[in-house]
Amino acid sequence: MELHFATVWEAITDEIGDTTAVVHGDVRRTWSEFDERSARLASAFVSAGLGPDSKIGLYLYNGNEYLEAQYAAFKMRGVAVNVNYRYLDDELWYLLDNADAEALVFHTSLADRVARVRERLPKLKLLVQVDDGGTPLDGAVGYETLLSAHAPAPRITRDEADTYMLYTGGTTGMPKGVMYAIGGMTGSFVTGGFPLVGLAPPATPEAIPALVHQLAAAGTSPVSIPTCPLMHGTGMWLGAMISHLAGGSVITMQHRSLDGHEVLATVQREKVTSIVIVGDAMARPLLRALDEGAGDEGAGD
Repeated sequence: MELHFATVWEAITDEIGDTTAVVHGDVRRTWSEFDERSARLASAFVSAGLGPDSKIGLYLYNGNEYLEAQYAAFKMRGVAVNVNYRYLDDELWYLLDNADAEALVFHTSLADRVARVRERLPKLKLLVQVDDGGTPLDGAVGYETLLSAHAPAPRITRDEADTYMLYTGGTTGMPKGVMYAIGGMTGSFVTGGFPLVGLAPPATPEAIPALVHQLAAAGTSPVSIPTCPLMHGTGMWLGAMISHLAGGSVITMQHRSLDGHEVLATVQREKVTSIVIVGDAMARPLLRALDEGAGDEGAGD
């Protein structure tokens, strides 16, 4: 078994498919559902002419679809490209052009920006829109429609040298796509992640499913909230990938700016084991929410 995000997650699905993988509001997906939906999207990517090393932009807010679309890219050996949802026309065009993006998955609330740049991106073969109440873009395919129209892609053998890429925020100039071997990324998160739940890192990839089963059976699988955006490395790596590599679940918030009370209520409801934050911008609102909720029923958990 190669050390590759998609391959490890498929093995985890086979081991604990009935347990929760992703949650956003009232929408809960088991590992089996998460895997199947991602496989359907991977099939759609391939049908559109994408293949290994094809770049797939994720112009999305936090949610289940972000994680599914990334998993789908990994499944067909494509490269998921994080796109800052704050980017406007020229910034959006620059990143997608620089990445040689062949597909873009985006929320309909961002569709007007996509509409203004798509003619400048001749390499785009597929536009996929996730309905969040915005005006749909003509020529883009609805996310759920696309999933319904495709059977799950068959599982394949992958290469640990496949590319994982994270675009920087441009603080040292224009954004840059930093590239990693996906095997090394997966391995580092496995090595660092299992000790966080009290287990020694597995010696081989084949040992991961048994460890995941052990955590699930004991009721100690990680449950993570990335309060920061999944488009950033902190949110995706620490908030989502490490938890998923241990067979855990990832809970994303419905509010698109930090709501401390929503986070704390979700911690209580979902029995969250870790919250990923970035500095005082997130720590202080959470502390205020704790103070404001003191005395409320359940708020002190």
